Amino acid sequence: MAKVCEVCGKGPIVVNSVIRRGKARAAGGVGRKVTGVTKRVQKPNLQPLTVTRGGVSLRLRVCNKCRKAVA
Repeated sequence: MAKVCEVCGKGPIVVNSVIRRGKARAAGGVGRKVTGVTKRVQKPNLQPLTVTRGGVSLRLRVCNKCRKAVA
């Protein structure tokens, strides 16, 4: 089963996870340094939703934003 919203088509996206160390300049340090950048996946918040269309119940997997809009 795909991790895609059945209403809007929202799916997983790839983002960077940035690891930093050090003390910020505003706090009296020399600045934050980037020590590592790795890829990670952000998945949509899919929830099951039962919708009645024409007397037939359908179970949909929709994102939370669409669930609020439909219900």
